[in-house]
Amino acid sequence: MKKATVRQKKTGSKSLIKNLLKAKKATSPGIVALLLVLVTVVAGFFFYNVVAGSIGSMQKNVNEQMEILFLRTVSINSTCITSFIGNTGMWAIQIVNAFVNEQIVNLLQSVEIGKDAVQPVYIAGTFSSGLTYSVKLVSNFGSALTFDVTYT
Repeated sequence: MKKATVRQKKTGSKSLIKNLLKAKKATSPGIVALLLVLVTVVAGFFFYNVVAGSIGSMQKNVNEQMEILFLRTVSINSTCITSFIGNTGMWAIQIVNAFVNEQIVNLLQSVEIGKDAVQPVYIAGTFSSGLTYSVKLVSNFGSALTFDVTYT
């Protein structure tokens, strides 16, 4: 009698599994879960490509902005270096820092250079005749323009 009960349990569990596999209700949640994972992976792939493309575009724009500052003219006296800086970029920029011989110096006024414009940049200091000074101007984009000026 014990053998018959065990056989019935084994047969019953096998038929239950077969019925579950054949039933639409049992496979439907599995398919939904698989589809959700697939949609998430595909959406993540597209999102990554869009974000990576945007970051690349932003880096390209900033690099282009860095390369478009130019020095028109420069003059120096004992108290001031006057340089005319041009911007051929797509955006207005601001000169936020100035360095002379790698030492930070004061700008006499804040400087904003518009698109396709040239503006004077006045650097205050004490300068000696016969010396050459290395000047570095830094914009709000992080770009730098470096030039040398000799006080004669």
